[in-house]
Amino acid sequence: MNPACSTYDKYKIIAESVENPCAILAVTRNEDGTAKDVQIFAANDKFSMTGENVEGDSYTKYLPKEPEFENMCIKAAFEGEKFHNYVDTTKSLGVWTDNIILPLKQEEDESVGYCQYIYELTKEMDAGKFSSLSPIIAGFVIKSCLELRTDHDFKTNLGQVIKDIREFTDASSVCVISLNKEKKKAEIISQDHKEGILWAEQIYMKVHYDIAESWGEIVGESDCFIMRNKAEIERIEEIAPRWAKVLKSENAESLCLVPLKQRLETVGYILLTNFNVDNANMIKDTLEILSVFLSSEMANSQFLKRLEWLTSVDLLTGVRNRAAMNRTVDEFAELLKWKKEPFGVAFCMMNGLQYLNEKNGHDAGNKALEKAGQILREIFDETEVFRSSGEEFSIVCENIDKTEFTDKIEKLRERCSDPDGVYFAIGYEYDDTEGDIRRSLRHANKQMLREKEAFYEKYPEKKY
Repeated sequence: MNPACSTYDKYKIIAESVENPCAILAVTRNEDGTAKDVQIFAANDKFSMTGENVEGDSYTKYLPKEPEFENMCIKAAFEGEKFHNYVDTTKSLGVWTDNIILPLKQEEDESVGYCQYIYELTKEMDAGKFSSLSPIIAGFVIKSCLELRTDHDFKTNLGQVIKDIREFTDASSVCVISLNKEKKKAEIISQDHKEGILWAEQIYMKVHYDIAESWGEIVGESDCFIMRNKAEIERIEEIAPRWAKVLKSENAESLCLVPLKQRLETVGYILLTNFNVDNANMIKDTLEILSVFLSSEMANSQFLKRLEWLTSVDLLTGVRNRAAMNRTVDEFAELLKWKKEPFGVAFCMMNGLQYLNEKNGHDAGNKALEKAGQILREIFDETEVFRSSGEEFSIVCENIDKTEFTDKIEKLRERCSDPDGVYFAIGYEYDDTEGDIRRSLRHANKQMLREKEAFYEKYPEKKY
């Protein structure tokens, strides 16, 4: 190459020598190392999808602003790193994008760095594109996929994968949060944390659905959102100030938020806090790929769970039957043997049901049971409520915050205190330390029987 050529001429020749769409990006950075501007310095004819001249423009004129893309440009232009990723950009561009970012030799002006950006678009996801992953990432993803498909139930398998993710990323805590848009509910379905760190639920169960829903705006058009230091919390503060306040109070230094999607719909997130930011790009690539498989397993688990519910429902009350309760308790008891999780249990006895049957007929009693089931389903999730016997219901809430659980119990008392209709004797217990669900059920049952006796002492005429 002629040394007399200008910087632009040299980089223009490089761009035009590439068969795929290619641009040389000029990168300037702020004093704190973040990107100040990423400009299209030179490009070949294929780079512009519309055929217009794009040279001299900021990349954000043609692509959504992406902090992770800017960070890769900074590292390529000033630190000599190279990047290759295959990302889902169907939301913004309607296609998948295969990206390569290569460092270029630093020019005399050290305030500006240059890197080469090459992209290729594919309408459908091409699994073969993932074959260029590093052995470390590929090995971890394959191991995780195999763990998700072992003979244990989905929750147990997921728990092991989440534990592996935390260790792999050196994060303080990792959790998977599901979103139910129909019920407007956000729920942690699995979590793991370093010893001595607060349970993830204590931080994130306080996040209401509307805050979790705002995470979509935080992630934007990209595959994930990464906060590398406290200074970057400003972007969160603009969109979700209440969540930013929680993160500040819990001293979150770094954060990675990866959406889980099913048919272009976000159904949950993988959330990491306080991880090794030196490996941020590797962590990003790993979780973006793993999220594809995890989303699929979540969908399969939800389908089987729904199918199980449909085959184990009590037709009169609309809640699940005794057999379903036994399975739930057995499975959760096994899970608690190796990993403690907070939970709440309750027993609810319909007082005066036999009196109602004798006085007004069995139709009146059935209607009261129907109403009781409806109230229980309105307060609790349908998977948490069981008809354990003729006039008795049980509640098993896994992985729930104590305040949320006791609030639901109080709502149940308020709505089921009609001595001439639905009146529950309620016994309950919350556990976030022992991890013995059967002991808690026994305690709740004893408390319920005491309340039942107190009811008939107050209304002796209703005892049959």
